[in-house]
Amino acid sequence: MSSKTTVSVSVGVLLPVLAAMSFRSAQHHVPAKIHLTLATLHAAALTAPRAATDSVDGPYFLVSVLGPRTKTETIHLPESGHLHIRRGEALGTRPLVDLSLEPGDTVRLLVSVLEGAKVQGTDEAAAAAASTEALSQPAAARAGAVSSALAPITKDGAHWLGSATLLLTNERGTTYWRALECVATCKVLSGATATAFAAPSGAPVAGVVELSGAGGSYHMQLQGRLAP
Repeated sequence: MSSKTTVSVSVGVLLPVLAAMSFRSAQHHVPAKIHLTLATLHAAALTAPRAATDSVDGPYFLVSVLGPRTKTETIHLPESGHLHIRRGEALGTRPLVDLSLEPGDTVRLLVSVLEGAKVQGTDEAAAAAASTEALSQPAAARAGAVSSALAPITKDGAHWLGSATLLLTNERGTTYWRALECVATCKVLSGATATAFAAPSGAPVAGVVELSGAGGSYHMQLQGRLAP
Protein backbone atom coordinates (compact mmCIF):
# COMPACT_ATOMS: atom_id res chain seq x y z
CA MET A 1 0.00 0.00 0.00
CA SER A 2 1.42 3.36 -0.97
CA SER A 3 0.65 6.80 0.30
CA LYS A 4 0.84 10.16 -1.43
CA THR A 5 1.82 13.39 0.24
CA THR A 6 0.35 16.57 -1.13
CA VAL A 7 2.26 19.80 -0.53
CA SER A 8 0.15 22.93 -0.61
CA VAL A 9 1.89 26.25 -1.19
CA SER A 10 0.05 29.43 -0.46
CA VAL A 11 -0.34 31.82 -3.38
CA GLY A 12 0.46 34.59 -0.93
CA VAL A 13 3.88 33.02 -0.34
CA LEU A 14 4.64 32.63 -4.05
CA LEU A 15 3.65 36.09 -5.18
CA PRO A 16 6.62 37.98 -3.60
CA VAL A 17 9.04 35.39 -5.02
CA LEU A 18 7.58 35.63 -8.51
CA ALA A 19 7.55 39.41 -8.32
CA ALA A 20 11.23 39.50 -7.34
CA MET A 21 12.15 37.16 -10.20
CA SER A 22 10.21 39.30 -12.65
CA PHE A 23 11.87 42.47 -11.35
CA ARG A 24 15.37 41.00 -11.71
CA SER A 25 14.56 39.83 -15.23
CA ALA A 26 13.27 43.28 -16.18
CA GLN A 27 16.34 44.92 -14.66
CA HIS A 28 18.61 42.68 -16.70
CA HIS A 29 17.01 43.76 -19.95
CA VAL A 30 16.67 47.50 -19.29
CA PRO A 31 18.82 49.24 -21.93
CA ALA A 32 21.47 51.72 -20.82
CA LYS A 33 20.98 55.16 -22.30
CA ILE A 34 24.18 57.08 -23.00
CA HIS A 35 24.24 60.80 -23.74
CA LEU A 36 27.40 61.80 -25.66
CA THR A 37 28.53 65.38 -26.09
CA LEU A 38 31.32 67.29 -27.74
CA ALA A 39 32.53 68.91 -24.52
CA THR A 40 34.93 71.30 -26.21
CA LEU A 41 37.04 72.01 -29.28
CA HIS A 42 40.10 74.16 -28.67
CA ALA A 43 42.27 75.66 -31.42
CA ALA A 44 45.89 75.91 -30.26
CA ALA A 45 46.96 76.66 -33.85
CA LEU A 46 44.87 77.23 -36.98
CA THR A 47 45.33 75.31 -40.20
CA ALA A 48 48.06 76.34 -42.64
CA PRO A 49 48.96 77.75 -45.08
CA ARG A 50 46.64 80.74 -44.89
CA ALA A 51 46.53 84.39 -45.88
CA ALA A 52 47.91 86.87 -43.37
CA THR A 53 44.48 88.47 -43.06
CA ASP A 54 42.70 85.14 -42.43
CA SER A 55 42.34 84.61 -38.68
CA VAL A 56 39.38 82.20 -38.57
CA ASP A 57 39.01 78.46 -39.19
CA GLY A 58 35.69 76.81 -40.08
CA PRO A 59 35.68 73.40 -38.34
CA TYR A 60 32.91 70.81 -38.52
CA PHE A 61 32.38 67.22 -37.44
CA LEU A 62 31.36 64.18 -39.47
CA VAL A 63 30.30 61.37 -37.15
CA SER A 64 29.56 57.80 -38.23
CA VAL A 65 27.88 55.38 -35.80
CA LEU A 66 27.81 51.58 -36.14
CA GLY A 67 25.60 49.67 -33.68
CA PRO A 68 23.90 48.41 -31.77
CA ARG A 69 24.00 45.36 -34.03
CA THR A 70 23.63 46.44 -37.68
CA LYS A 71 22.17 49.90 -37.04
CA THR A 72 24.05 52.79 -38.67
CA GLU A 73 23.70 56.57 -38.27
CA THR A 74 25.57 59.65 -39.44
CA ILE A 75 25.75 63.08 -37.82
CA HIS A 76 26.91 66.44 -39.17
CA LEU A 77 27.83 68.92 -36.44
CA PRO A 78 26.65 71.62 -36.75
CA GLU A 79 23.52 70.40 -38.54
CA SER A 80 24.22 72.80 -41.40
CA GLY A 81 27.17 74.97 -42.32
CA HIS A 82 30.42 75.14 -40.35
CA LEU A 83 31.53 76.53 -37.02
CA HIS A 84 33.94 79.45 -36.61
CA ILE A 85 36.96 79.52 -34.32
CA ARG A 86 40.02 81.72 -33.77
CA ARG A 87 43.44 80.70 -32.46
CA GLY A 88 43.31 80.15 -28.71
CA GLU A 89 39.51 79.95 -28.68
CA ALA A 90 37.52 77.02 -27.25
CA LEU A 91 34.02 76.18 -28.43
CA GLY A 92 31.49 75.12 -25.77
CA THR A 93 29.56 71.92 -25.19
CA ARG A 94 27.33 70.61 -27.97
CA PRO A 95 25.11 67.50 -27.93
CA LEU A 96 26.49 64.74 -30.13
CA VAL A 97 24.24 61.66 -29.99
CA ASP A 98 22.01 59.65 -27.63
CA LEU A 99 22.50 55.88 -27.65
CA SER A 100 20.66 52.91 -26.17
CA LEU A 101 22.61 49.74 -25.38
CA GLU A 102 21.13 46.49 -24.12
CA PRO A 103 23.34 43.86 -22.45
CA GLY A 104 25.65 42.42 -25.11
CA ASP A 105 25.42 45.49 -27.36
CA THR A 106 28.43 47.26 -28.85
CA VAL A 107 28.53 50.69 -30.49
CA ARG A 108 31.45 52.20 -32.40
CA LEU A 109 31.68 55.85 -33.34
CA LEU A 110 34.04 57.46 -35.82
CA VAL A 111 34.53 61.20 -35.27
CA SER A 112 36.25 63.05 -38.10
CA VAL A 113 37.06 66.74 -37.70
CA LEU A 114 37.46 68.84 -40.84
CA GLU A 115 37.83 72.51 -41.64
CA GLY A 116 37.01 74.66 -44.61
CA ALA A 117 35.42 77.88 -45.71
CA LYS A 118 33.43 76.15 -48.43
CA VAL A 119 30.28 74.36 -47.29
CA GLN A 120 29.73 71.14 -49.26
CA GLY A 121 26.56 69.95 -47.58
CA THR A 122 25.59 67.05 -49.85
CA ASP A 123 29.17 65.82 -50.28
CA GLU A 124 29.88 66.14 -46.55
CA ALA A 125 26.83 64.00 -45.73
CA ALA A 126 27.93 61.43 -48.31
CA ALA A 127 31.45 61.38 -46.83
CA ALA A 128 30.07 60.69 -43.35
CA ALA A 129 27.99 57.80 -44.70
CA ALA A 130 30.94 56.37 -46.63
CA SER A 131 33.14 56.62 -43.53
CA THR A 132 30.91 54.12 -41.72
CA GLU A 133 32.60 51.33 -43.67
CA ALA A 134 35.85 52.08 -41.83
CA LEU A 135 34.27 50.95 -38.54
CA SER A 136 33.99 47.41 -39.93
CA GLN A 137 37.67 47.34 -40.87
CA PRO A 138 40.65 46.18 -38.77
CA ALA A 139 42.29 49.06 -36.92
CA ALA A 140 45.27 49.10 -39.32
CA ALA A 141 42.99 49.61 -42.32
CA ARG A 142 40.77 52.37 -40.92
CA ALA A 143 42.95 55.36 -41.82
CA GLY A 144 42.99 54.37 -45.48
CA ALA A 145 39.25 53.71 -45.50
CA VAL A 146 38.47 57.09 -43.93
CA SER A 147 40.88 58.88 -46.27
CA SER A 148 39.07 57.36 -49.26
CA ALA A 149 35.66 58.29 -47.85
CA LEU A 150 36.71 61.90 -47.27
CA ALA A 151 38.56 62.28 -50.58
CA PRO A 152 35.66 63.93 -52.48
CA ILE A 153 35.58 66.83 -50.00
CA THR A 154 39.31 67.10 -49.23
CA LYS A 155 40.02 67.30 -52.97
CA ASP A 156 37.62 70.23 -53.09
CA GLY A 157 39.33 72.26 -50.40
CA ALA A 158 38.36 70.73 -47.04
CA HIS A 159 41.19 70.28 -44.53
CA TRP A 160 41.20 67.01 -42.56
CA LEU A 161 42.28 67.71 -38.98
CA GLY A 162 42.02 64.09 -37.82
CA SER A 163 39.76 61.17 -36.91
CA ALA A 164 39.28 59.02 -33.81
CA THR A 165 37.04 56.11 -32.81
CA LEU A 166 35.14 55.52 -29.58
CA LEU A 167 33.95 52.07 -28.49
CA LEU A 168 31.04 51.69 -26.06
CA THR A 169 29.81 48.35 -24.67
CA ASN A 170 27.12 47.01 -22.37
CA GLU A 171 28.55 43.97 -20.61
CA ARG A 172 26.00 42.07 -18.52
CA GLY A 173 24.27 45.30 -17.59
CA THR A 174 27.40 47.37 -16.91
CA THR A 175 28.07 49.97 -19.60
CA TYR A 176 31.65 50.90 -20.50
CA TRP A 177 33.52 53.63 -22.29
CA ARG A 178 35.71 50.83 -23.59
CA ALA A 179 38.32 52.56 -25.78
CA LEU A 180 39.14 55.88 -27.45
CA GLU A 181 41.61 55.38 -30.30
CA CYS A 182 43.33 57.53 -32.91
CA VAL A 183 42.68 56.75 -36.58
CA ALA A 184 44.67 59.46 -38.38
CA THR A 185 46.71 62.61 -37.58
CA CYS A 186 45.86 62.59 -33.88
CA LYS A 187 46.99 61.51 -30.43
CA VAL A 188 44.78 60.31 -27.57
CA LEU A 189 45.71 62.29 -24.45
CA SER A 190 43.11 60.74 -22.12
CA GLY A 191 40.21 58.32 -22.19
CA ALA A 192 42.08 55.46 -23.88
CA THR A 193 41.38 52.89 -21.15
CA ALA A 194 38.13 51.14 -20.21
CA THR A 195 35.96 52.98 -17.68
CA ALA A 196 32.52 51.99 -16.43
CA PHE A 197 29.85 54.67 -16.59
CA ALA A 198 28.69 55.82 -13.18
CA ALA A 199 25.06 56.24 -12.16
CA PRO A 200 23.19 59.07 -13.92
CA SER A 201 24.02 61.40 -11.04
CA GLY A 202 27.72 60.48 -11.16
CA ALA A 203 30.63 62.06 -12.97
CA PRO A 204 30.78 61.74 -16.76
CA VAL A 205 33.45 59.78 -18.59
CA ALA A 206 35.61 61.87 -20.91
CA GLY A 207 38.52 61.64 -23.30
CA VAL A 208 40.74 64.19 -25.05
CA VAL A 209 42.21 63.83 -28.54
CA GLU A 210 44.88 66.11 -30.01
CA LEU A 211 44.34 66.71 -33.74
CA SER A 212 47.30 67.75 -35.89
CA GLY A 213 46.21 67.51 -39.53
CA ALA A 214 46.45 70.29 -42.15
CA GLY A 215 49.06 72.21 -40.19
CA GLY A 216 46.69 72.88 -37.30
CA SER A 217 46.71 71.90 -33.64
CA TYR A 218 43.35 71.27 -31.99
CA HIS A 219 42.13 69.56 -28.83
CA MET A 220 38.77 67.79 -28.86
CA GLN A 221 37.11 66.52 -25.71
CA LEU A 222 34.33 63.94 -25.93
CA GLN A 223 32.17 63.25 -22.90
CA GLY A 224 29.54 60.66 -22.04
CA ARG A 225 27.20 59.96 -19.15
CA LEU A 226 24.37 57.61 -18.30
CA ALA A 227 21.01 59.25 -18.88
CA PRO A 228 18.17 58.73 -16.33
